[in-house]
Amino acid sequence: MITLVKSPKGWLGLTLALIAGAIYPLGFAPLEWWPIAIFSVATFWWLLNGQTKKFALALGFSYGLGFFGVGVSWVYVSINTFGNAAPPLAVLLTILFIALLSLFFVLLGWFNARFISRYNLITQIIFFSTAWLILDIARGSGFVSFPWLYLGYSQTSGPLLGVGSYLGVHGVTFLLVTISCLVTLTLSHASKQGRSNALMALVVLLVIGTSASLFEVKKETAQQKTLTIALIQPNIDQHKKWDRNYFTPIVKGLFDQTEHYWGADLIVWPEAAIPAFDTQVPGILFELDELAKDSGSQFITGIPLLESRDEYYAGIKMLGNQQADYQKQQLVPFGEYVPLGAWIRGMIDFFDLPMSSFTPGSSEQTAMKTAKADYIPAICYEIAFSGLMQQLATSTDKDQFKAIVTISNDTWFGESWGPIQHFQIAKMRAIETGLPVIRSTNNGITAIIDDKGRVINQIDRFQSNELAGAFLLENRNTWFRTYGYWSLLVLLLGLLGFGVWYRKKK
Repeated sequence: MITLVKSPKGWLGLTLALIAGAIYPLGFAPLEWWPIAIFSVATFWWLLNGQTKKFALALGFSYGLGFFGVGVSWVYVSINTFGNAAPPLAVLLTILFIALLSLFFVLLGWFNARFISRYNLITQIIFFSTAWLILDIARGSGFVSFPWLYLGYSQTSGPLLGVGSYLGVHGVTFLLVTISCLVTLTLSHASKQGRSNALMALVVLLVIGTSASLFEVKKETAQQKTLTIALIQPNIDQHKKWDRNYFTPIVKGLFDQTEHYWGADLIVWPEAAIPAFDTQVPGILFELDELAKDSGSQFITGIPLLESRDEYYAGIKMLGNQQADYQKQQLVPFGEYVPLGAWIRGMIDFFDLPMSSFTPGSSEQTAMKTAKADYIPAICYEIAFSGLMQQLATSTDKDQFKAIVTISNDTWFGESWGPIQHFQIAKMRAIETGLPVIRSTNNGITAIIDDKGRVINQIDRFQSNELAGAFLLENRNTWFRTYGYWSLLVLLLGLLGFGVWYRKKK
C-alpha cells in the first residue's frame, strides 16, 4: 500500500532527479547551504517511491549525474590544465568519471525498488539510510577510493556537528539521511496522522542531534598547550613545480620565507615542498636539520622518499631533535598511482604525470612523537579518511598533547570548489577526534583549526605568505577517537534488527 503522494514517472521524474542531485553540492563548502542537501536526499527518496526496478535504475543514474556533475566536475581542471589533455578529451574523461560514480546511486535505486520498498515506511527508512551509508563507504574504498561529498560533511558549520564526535562523519550521514526521509514523510505522507507522526520523529532526531554538541567525554590530562607554529605557503605554480630549471628558486624561496621563524616549536612546509627525492638532496636536508636543532624547532616537510628504483613514497620528513619519516598510505587514483597502469600508461599525458607511481606506505605506521606534542600525519588526500586518522590518533601517548598535521597541494584544482571542499573535510577530522588540525598547503588554504572544527587563523588561496604565532590549542577526548566506528556498527545492527522485527510484526 503506497502511503506517500505519488511521485512522477518518465522524463519529468528523471529531470527532477537530475535537479535534486545538482543542488546537493550546494550544501557543502563554499556555500554551505546544508538544508538544501537534506532536501535533495528527501526528493530523491520520494522520487524512488513506488517505481519499477528499471525506472529506479534510471532515477539513480540521473540523480548521480547531477550530484557528481556539479559536485566533482572540478577534476576537469587537473586533467586539462595540468594533465595536458585537450579540452574534448578532458571533458570526456570527466564525464566518464562522473558516470562511474553515478553507478553507486544506480545500485541504491535498484536495491530500493527490489528489496526496500516492499516493507513498511519505518523499515524502509532504516534500510534506505543503511544502504546509502554502505554505498558511501564502498565509494571511499577499493578501486574507486573517492570519499568526497559525504552528507555528514555538510554539518561542519551545521547544528548536528556534535554527532561527529561520537559516530564520525558516517554517523552524521546516517542521521541526516534518516532526517531527509522524515522530511519526505512530513511533506508528502498521504494521511494527516502520518505527517504529524513524521514531524514529531523529525523534531526528536533534530533535538537529539543538536544536543550532542553539549555533552563531552571526560577530559584527559594535559588538555591545553601553547605552541608556536610557522606554516609556510609558497604558492608555487604547478607547471613549474617539477621543472628542474625552477628547483633552486623554489627551494631558496622556502628558505627565505622560513628565515625569521626558526625557534618556533613547529615549522611546516607543504606537500612535496622540496621537488626531489630525499636521496637527491642530502645537503639541503642536512642544512634544514642543523637549523632545526640549533633553534630548538621541530621541522616538517613534504618530500618524496626513495627506497629503490621501483619503490618510492609520497612522504613527510621530520627533522630536528626528534626525527621521523612517514609514508603516505592512501594514494590518489590516477594522481599518485594509475589503476591498470600497465594497460593505460602512455595513452595520454594525464596518465604519465610526474610522480604518479607511488607505493602505498605501511598501515603499521604511528604518530610522529616529539617532546612537546605527538603529531598525527596526513598527506593531502589522507585527511579524507576518517578511519585512518582515528587509527593514527590512537597510536599516540595517552598523556601527551596531540595534533593532526596535514600537508597538501591543492594547486591541481585551480580556482574550483575542490580545495575548499577539501578544507571542509579537514574540519570534520577535528570534530571527530577532538584534536586541532595544523594544515600547510602550497597555495591554500593554510590554516589552524581548533578541536571543534573552528578556524583559528588561515591564509587564503593563491597567496605566498606565512601563518605564524603562538596558539593556545586544546585536546578534547571524543567517543569517536576512542572507539572509532564500532559504536556506529552496533547502532546500525540494532536498528536493522528492529527494522526486521517491526516488518514481521506489521
